[in-house]
Amino acid sequence: MGSIEHYKPELQGILPQDEYFRLVSDKDKSIPKRLLKNFSDIPADATGDMFGQIYQYFLAEFALAEGQGGGEFFTPDSVVRLMVEIVEPRRGKLLDPACGSGGMFVQSGRFIQEYAEEQGTDINDFFVYGQENKLETVKLAKMNIAVNGLKGDVRKANSYYDDPFGSLEEFDYVFANPPFNVDDVNVGKIEADKRLNTYGIPRNKTKGKKGDEGKETVPNANYLWINLFVTSLKPDGRAALVMANSASDARH
Repeated sequence: MGSIEHYKPELQGILPQDEYFRLVSDKDKSIPKRLLKNFSDIPADATGDMFGQIYQYFLAEFALAEGQGGGEFFTPDSVVRLMVEIVEPRRGKLLDPACGSGGMFVQSGRFIQEYAEEQGTDINDFFVYGQENKLETVKLAKMNIAVNGLKGDVRKANSYYDDPFGSLEEFDYVFANPPFNVDDVNVGKIEADKRLNTYGIPRNKTKGKKGDEGKETVPNANYLWINLFVTSLKPDGRAALVMANSASDARH
């Protein structure tokens, strides 16, 4: 792991070395031998894509084991693939402001790789940018990007309040599966932000009590996310998102 971090500095402090130390004990000396035995079955001509698929497989298994909570960091492959094939990214910059473990990036990268091979374009013209609120999930995404040979950056950030990439009209593509029906976003902190206020901010119908001034929250952040996706796009940009059914009608 130390050698990997030396070769890929962007993984500095990301790899799960603590987990490794837990596995190695003075009593059991067989782990390195078993590990090498497992790796010996991998064909010598294996491409980076194979390691990416292995990583995706374990992410999916982990999400299943976590149940509903697994949805916080993993969107099923089939859903992501559908989104990517509808939008058809070619080159440029992709943003996922709720990126979880980075599945949107991986599928987009695969689509662009296939396109590059067919059309003779350069895969290096594609960059991915992600924001994620949980540090452990940021680490999963950074490893996912590295294992799949993608170029880009993932930052720990709360997308309601933080804008680490200066996203306003900056991206060619936005892909996202954000958290649904969030009701604790502070209105005072976001109402001056053009990313979120360009098409209006959802507000409660009744005014709050005087003592609660400054504590008003957005009743449902689904439309905040849609605001963010639209304003992050360049004029000819395209987006695909997963959203709660209720967001399409909002009770009339």
